[in-house]
Amino acid sequence: MNRVIFAVAAALLIGWAGFWVLSSWTLKRDIAGWFDARRAEGWQAEYTDLKIRGFPSRLDATLTGVRLNDPARGVGWEAAFFQILGLTYRPGHLILVWPDTQRLTLPSGPVAIDSTGLRASLVHGAEGQILRANLEAEVFNIDGPQGALALAGLRAAVTGVAGTPNLYRIGLTSEALAGPDSPLLPGTARADALQLQAEVSFDRGWTLDALTGPRPQPQKIDLRQAEYRFEGLELNLAGRLNADAGGRASGQMTVRAVNWREMLGRARDAGQLPEGLADTLETALSMAAGLKGKPDTLDLSLDFNEGRVAFGLIPLGEAPRLRLP
Repeated sequence: MNRVIFAVAAALLIGWAGFWVLSSWTLKRDIAGWFDARRAEGWQAEYTDLKIRGFPSRLDATLTGVRLNDPARGVGWEAAFFQILGLTYRPGHLILVWPDTQRLTLPSGPVAIDSTGLRASLVHGAEGQILRANLEAEVFNIDGPQGALALAGLRAAVTGVAGTPNLYRIGLTSEALAGPDSPLLPGTARADALQLQAEVSFDRGWTLDALTGPRPQPQKIDLRQAEYRFEGLELNLAGRLNADAGGRASGQMTVRAVNWREMLGRARDAGQLPEGLADTLETALSMAAGLKGKPDTLDLSLDFNEGRVAFGLIPLGEAPRLRLP
């Protein structure tokens, strides 16, 4: 009897070992094939080493010296390593791990990313469609052509809405944020909190191949809540926008700003607004706030029309295009 049990156990172990070896070989082949395909499309796509570990229950791929560059779109990425972690019995669920330092290249210029504990959980379907993704980082710092931004306690989530193709719920929270060098937000101190909840409809669904082909582009944005609190200041945004094929936005956002005078003053002091524009804004917004009877609280709308935006009665010029590079 013991011999039978031992023989069965040995057969199962050998079978599972063979399955793991075949799965690891297939994974390594698929990753190498993906890089080969990118090079055939004209990309710079390389890594110095690829190892698969995790026997008996895991398939963990670690790439070192990763460099990707798509010259046609002017985007690229490089990192000392990148990990794709998974369980052999759950092939549709992956954990992605980034190093503390990495570098992006965008059409606007290079972006340096420094982080602590940056990782993501990704669940995809049999055809590669992304069902949900969650990202977290203890610290996440960005330094690029448009300035610098530092976030702490970052959490982000993207979930496909069942029964509605190409529609995704997006959430983002940060326990604290600051603009350390060229601040994007008023002043340079830490903020109390940042929260965002939205539903975004894209022209196509997000898949694992979205990096290599035309990116899904936003068509409709339903911003349920965007809240930024900063040392007694409070800024809230909500509204809906539509984007045309060129990314030009049309629609309306409502803006509520508490203690807006101090917020405007901080932006002026930080050099984010030219002196003349800051004075013009303060005069016009004082009149608008006075009409509401609350001089320290501002309730206005941002009106978007074919890519141009106005803040109440104040034209602000061209709005950023809603396009992913």
